[in-house]
Amino acid sequence: MMMPNLKNFLCKSSSMKKSSLLLLLLCLFLSPGYAQEGTFNYKAVEAKIKKYIYSSPDSTRYYIKYALSQKNLPDSIKGTVYNIYGIYYGNTGKTDSSIYYYKKALVSLKNYPRLKPMPLMNISVAYRNKGDYNASFEVLNEALELSKKLKLKTFEATVYSNMSSNYQFMLEYDKAIECLLKGIAILKNEDDNANLVNMNQKLANTYMKMRNFTFAKDLYTECLEIFKANHDIVNHSLTLINYAECVIHLDEVENAKRALKEAIGELQKIKNKEHLAIAYSKLARLDDFEEHDEAAYKNFKAAYTILLKENSLNTVVIGAEFIEFLNAHSKYNEALKVIESTKKTPTFNRVNSEDKLRFDVAAAETYKNTNNNKEALTGLISIVKTKDSIAKANNQNYVNELQAKLQKQLQHEKSLVLKAKNRSLQKEKEIKTKVTLLYVFASIFLSIIVLLFLRSYWLKNRLQNEALKRINAEKNLIEQQQAYEHEYASSQKEVIEEKQRELTSSALRLANYQNNLNEIIEKCERGQFESTNELKKDLISLIKQKDYWKQFETRFNSLHPEFGHTLTNRYSRLTKNDVEFCSLLKLNLSNKEIATLLQISHESAITKKYRIKKKMEINDDAEFEKILTEI
Repeated sequence: MMMPNLKNFLCKSSSMKKSSLLLLLLCLFLSPGYAQEGTFNYKAVEAKIKKYIYSSPDSTRYYIKYALSQKNLPDSIKGTVYNIYGIYYGNTGKTDSSIYYYKKALVSLKNYPRLKPMPLMNISVAYRNKGDYNASFEVLNEALELSKKLKLKTFEATVYSNMSSNYQFMLEYDKAIECLLKGIAILKNEDDNANLVNMNQKLANTYMKMRNFTFAKDLYTECLEIFKANHDIVNHSLTLINYAECVIHLDEVENAKRALKEAIGELQKIKNKEHLAIAYSKLARLDDFEEHDEAAYKNFKAAYTILLKENSLNTVVIGAEFIEFLNAHSKYNEALKVIESTKKTPTFNRVNSEDKLRFDVAAAETYKNTNNNKEALTGLISIVKTKDSIAKANNQNYVNELQAKLQKQLQHEKSLVLKAKNRSLQKEKEIKTKVTLLYVFASIFLSIIVLLFLRSYWLKNRLQNEALKRINAEKNLIEQQQAYEHEYASSQKEVIEEKQRELTSSALRLANYQNNLNEIIEKCERGQFESTNELKKDLISLIKQKDYWKQFETRFNSLHPEFGHTLTNRYSRLTKNDVEFCSLLKLNLSNKEIATLLQISHESAITKKYRIKKKMEINDDAEFEKILTEI
């Protein structure tokens, strides 16, 4: 009975799509800026694409092809259209085709680096949807590098947000949070509060998945305050739903109910029926938990009614919850009505296996309690098939997950090897740099040492030359002085010798003169002269008048002024006569000459000399003569 109705509905739906497409085509050609004016208005086409990309895929594709058919289309616009084409295929479930057009967009935008981030981001999401996380991360790393190079801080934060999503799908929540914190730090530095609150909301969702409900609650609270201050009702209402889910796990039922009721009020204002129904269903589960049966029934019915009208995919899962509630309260007839109406929805055969299984289990319970054995059996068969399908899917998911883990592990090992190699290269580079610097410093040091040595050698050589010059000058001066002194000493010696010769000659002449006088006297005494008395008298008078010895003493003292004084000081026992005798000896006169000069005998002169040596306590004649010579 149900199949004809469903077929009629699908036919009607197909006719509606064709009519809608014709209407859109008519609007396209009648709109200003299109073909009728002969010019291409990309902004108008882009606006149409954005309007229908999520609601009418066929219309979206028409506009995309229309835009790409234009001649001389700039690469910037062509790349943007290819990017939208990729989004279209992504929405229709054709991931490989979406990746193909995203890559075409990148080729067209090669000269427009600031337009490349969005297709890169879309490629990473497509790879993530395929479960190829390694490829997704490669694209994200390229996008991250590009954003840093172009200093696109907001986009850099968005890249970290998408990396976080990858890690969440891989159930690596710690790394997901790490990426979100990096993005949050960037947005804080940029004072980008609009994107920052969305990032914090995503962080709260991650913590809730990690069952860290306390911290998630705190983050949700902060986000709610900001959304409320910014009058952002959409995000405020959606966050209230997540907040309610979080505080339910913290056993804060009243807080959850208050948040859901507030969300319901806001969602009614903005006419967001999909999330309004979700809020009603969560509130119904809380009422059921508290055994507020009437309120629970009312809210379940409100949620189911809204979703039924919206043809939402959530109709099946909310319908299953509603059926479970009706079965629990023995309202089987109404449960049958919910089952029938749910099966008639166009989204019934498009729900995931888990939601379908839950619905079939609840329906089977209803059929069993209404004695509808045929439908119960059919339901059980459907349950078994669904479980098998889920098992296969789980098994495939397990294989995919295992493969992803192996790929990740392999990539991790490659990364470790690459990091180790990079570290080794870095260390080698550092060592080479240090060795090079060491060589440079050593060369500089050796150069300085050599320069200092050369300078020291030059200074030393210069000082030696100057010292040698000074020594030579001093030597010449000394030699000149010595020559002068020698010349002076020689001249003085000659003078002294000359005077000493004169003195000696004078003494000898004096002695000879006295000898002659004595001979005359002796002759007179022998009577050889006629008047001897007279001659004797005259000669004696002459001798007495002429004091030859006194004259000799005066001349000797002028020649040797310190002789008598020095000799007397050294040898105090010597008398004046002894000093006079020594003076004659200093003139190198013989004993005979001294005896003649002093009018004594030769023996007396020898005796006199002996006595003087005894007084001087000298026994050797050579020593006696040396002393007299040196004084």
